[in-house]
Amino acid sequence: MDVWSKAIVAAVERVRPSVLHVTSQDDANERIAFGSGILIDHYHAIATAGSTAAGNNITVRLTDDRQVRAELVAVDPLYFISVLKFEERVPIDPAPFGDPEMSPGQLVLAMGNPTGFDRSVSMGIICGLDRTVYRPERVPVDGLIVTDASVHPGNSGGPLASLEGRILGVNGVPWVNNLSLAVPSDVVLRVANQIIEYGRASHPWLGFSGEPEVLDPKLVDLFGLPADRGVVVEYVAPEGPGQAAGIKLFDMVVRVDGKPVGHLGFIRSTLANHRLGEKGTLSVLRADQLIEVPFPVEDIPRLRELT
Repeated sequence: MDVWSKAIVAAVERVRPSVLHVTSQDDANERIAFGSGILIDHYHAIATAGSTAAGNNITVRLTDDRQVRAELVAVDPLYFISVLKFEERVPIDPAPFGDPEMSPGQLVLAMGNPTGFDRSVSMGIICGLDRTVYRPERVPVDGLIVTDASVHPGNSGGPLASLEGRILGVNGVPWVNNLSLAVPSDVVLRVANQIIEYGRASHPWLGFSGEPEVLDPKLVDLFGLPADRGVVVEYVAPEGPGQAAGIKLFDMVVRVDGKPVGHLGFIRSTLANHRLGEKGTLSVLRADQLIEVPFPVEDIPRLRELT
């Protein structure tokens, strides 16, 4: 076996124990749905919302074919992620999540384990990171990974993994031009942890929009900014959180919670680390002043209606 094949097989074997098969049924056993899932700890797993849509009778099959009953904690309506809780402890150590060096061009594996496509694996590269895609309702979905690894019924909902055997994200659905989307592991864990702790995840609404712009180097030096760009506000929605916080037209948002801002999606994804009802902090360049603006974390309007 060649060196690349050995590396791929080894990565698959490292991640495989975390790949689950999820089945849901209604009480009358008239409807059934299934798909892939991922173990996140000894008591919880995540799956696509479609695999738990048939009903509350949920069974998780492990890679050694043992079956474990689970209950649905909640479904996240933005990323279509279901969070499951096992009725008993699962004695499997999950594969590690995340890769601080993840970058475009990196080889990745799309894995899955549903009925009819058990132990499915495809390979590709990361084509882009931190992408925002708008749903038909014009709701933004931030932070996505774009990959050309084939996603089909065999691996949708399963892990997108590195050749080091780390879970980089959850495979979504085919997108455009033979590319696919995946939800990155940091977003997945943040959503799952918020659901487990609070019953729902934060998906902040800004109530303003704008475009990235490069700053004058003199302003960067004057204010000691960590980056040379920000987002210039072009619209503020009436009665939205932006207006409530005092955001004005032509403000430039340069930091959110102390982190440099490159685009609107980064502002939303950073504020999402707060619980709904809390406040983050936007650093705003207004004329020749740098202002710290407390910003309320509010849910995207109508989001609950999209479940």
